[in-house]
Amino acid sequence: MLRLSSTSSLVLLWAQQECYQTKEAVGFLSQLNLEEGNVLYELCNEIFQYSEVIKNRKFGVMHFIKKCMVDSGRDQQILIAGAGFDALGVELIALYPHVKVFELDRDNMGIKSAMAAKLDNELDRRISFIEVDLLNTFDVNKELSSHGWNYLKPTLLVLEGVSYYLSTKSIQELVRVISPDSVIFESLKQDKDISIQRLNIPQKVFGLISDSCGLSHINKFSRFQIENLFNNMSIENGYGMEQLERMRTGTNTFFPTEDSGWIEVCLLRDTNRGLYITNRCT
Repeated sequence: MLRLSSTSSLVLLWAQQECYQTKEAVGFLSQLNLEEGNVLYELCNEIFQYSEVIKNRKFGVMHFIKKCMVDSGRDQQILIAGAGFDALGVELIALYPHVKVFELDRDNMGIKSAMAAKLDNELDRRISFIEVDLLNTFDVNKELSSHGWNYLKPTLLVLEGVSYYLSTKSIQELVRVISPDSVIFESLKQDKDISIQRLNIPQKVFGLISDSCGLSHINKFSRFQIENLFNNMSIENGYGMEQLERMRTGTNTFFPTEDSGWIEVCLLRDTNRGLYITNRCT
């Protein structure tokens, strides 16, 4: 089994029991040793039952993916930035046999590809595991194209768990180069949008994570900032923890009000996609 670092293990420890249901995703995750994350997992859970945050977050991401699949049908391409060892791509190709998935990250994509192939060679053929620095957008574009990405087809870019550490400028440049039809953008809310009674929870949890992986700064976004983040894109819909918990469980046990949560998941759409495609083809 592949032994992951504490921070790489953490989200998977929170998420794996509920978030991924297909035998392919479960089989992929079974190849990972997450023991290194146990101490950090327990420290965070002493602050809050944080698995509920991650389950809501991943529910929101999947909710918007399903919507984009309905809208775009068989031609949909899904790009997952900063994919790490998460099983989202494996889950998606199990759920949608026709979809093409591209996972991008700076490290370990070769290892991940071998793990997927060990389960089923078809998995490795239908997911492109691309090892590339997200900050080098020239290489991102080149590698995507060489792996079969077609800019003329509908493209969904998933930005889950990356807005915390990539600079705003880097995120904007990545989106500019890919020019997707849709973006799922998950982010940490600004302090002013979180109730004073809850504000210490994300501060403590992200403090532990920052100390573990050497991050000096965690990015935070208001809804206004997200709305104006990308040229020609606007928010179609967005959910905080209150709405996501209610959608997922039918109750609001952990997040009774909108400002009791600190994570948001938004779906943004390109308002000029048709014009953009016409221009690129002429």
